[in-house]
Amino acid sequence: MDIKQGQTIIIGMDGGIESAVAAYLLKKQGYQCIGISVVYLDNDEEFKPIFESFIPDDLEHIKSICRALEIPFYATNASENFFYRVSKQIVSARLSGNRYEPQVDRTIVLLSTLIEKAKSFGSDVIATGHACKILKNHNTNMLNLYTTNDSREDDSYYLSKVPYEFLKHIYLPVSDLKKDEVLKISKLIPVEFRLDKEKRRENRLNIMKHEELYKYVHKHAAPSLRNDGLIMTYYDSSTLGDNEGVEKYFIGQPEFPIKNKPNLDKESVVSRIVPSQGMIYVDKRNKLFFNHCYLIKFSYEENLNRSLPIDAYAMISPRAELKKCKAYFKNNRCVSIYFKDDIEGLCPRGSYIVLYNKSGPGARVIGGGTVRYSGYFDEDTYRTLPKTKDEEEKVIEDKAKKKELGF
Repeated sequence: MDIKQGQTIIIGMDGGIESAVAAYLLKKQGYQCIGISVVYLDNDEEFKPIFESFIPDDLEHIKSICRALEIPFYATNASENFFYRVSKQIVSARLSGNRYEPQVDRTIVLLSTLIEKAKSFGSDVIATGHACKILKNHNTNMLNLYTTNDSREDDSYYLSKVPYEFLKHIYLPVSDLKKDEVLKISKLIPVEFRLDKEKRRENRLNIMKHEELYKYVHKHAAPSLRNDGLIMTYYDSSTLGDNEGVEKYFIGQPEFPIKNKPNLDKESVVSRIVPSQGMIYVDKRNKLFFNHCYLIKFSYEENLNRSLPIDAYAMISPRAELKKCKAYFKNNRCVSIYFKDDIEGLCPRGSYIVLYNKSGPGARVIGGGTVRYSGYFDEDTYRTLPKTKDEEEKVIEDKAKKKELGF
């Protein structure tokens, strides 16, 4: 990014080391820096323990960091934008039995808020502590996202959905630094950092699994939308007991609660949720796998040739190991992905998958999309879940009939 010497840059500050180091580096380079904290949950204070990994540290402490950096500090409220862009999707996902990755949309809320705030300071450049590279392709003159040199810290998954028109306004100063280098620079700032980065990262990955998320759903959804019913095995339709309401369950959930009785089944996970019937189905963990996904709302790089299938690497959840695949581009921003190998577990509707052109440092983000369905081909049949007992018995019966007829 071409930034003029002395230009004003708005820096998103959350109280963490990365954003403080970003501000420190920019100030050392002669830019006029202004620290901004974006706050959410203005009307949901009681749920801050659930969303603590999304919200900034105590504002007075962030103010002290900015004071140590000798830069102005302001806070701005994005609660309404956060509610409509993120909170409503969280509630909808829980009620519909879908998966959702809130940090992806939360990142858009953060960046859009900072860009809008920058205008009031006469600036069009913002910076954050995200680790991701934004580089210009000199052949196409287009901006692209790339992974950093330190894959453990890379945030490209979270930025992959950011609208293209935002990229020209974003500067990411720590994207070329490794974790140890960021920590070393942070020691030059005379302030104590209180945020536990690893804990916040873990909490962000597990927000949709939080055991008290159902209380948030209760506040923002009518009781008529919260159905309860039975918990049954998908394989043979055995009843395990009553469930506690669909809002307390998610696909892939281990140790799922059973109403008024302990769950002694340690080998099964939730494999299907039917909200309209209030039904929860479970299956043995070791039987679940997929090797195909169909994505919708795929936000690809504008200069991508979509006329032919491409070899790619898929990240099926934040900071997950990349999986080799082949991507076929369809109409209406849809993509069909075939993985080289079977992948254990489930990839339910609503999951967010990001494609890269290679694995390792410097990989280019091809784009990201939402899973419509996933599964595997069993001979000529596409399946999203393994065969039931009745289906297995029918296969055996059909084979016996064919053998009897001489086929």
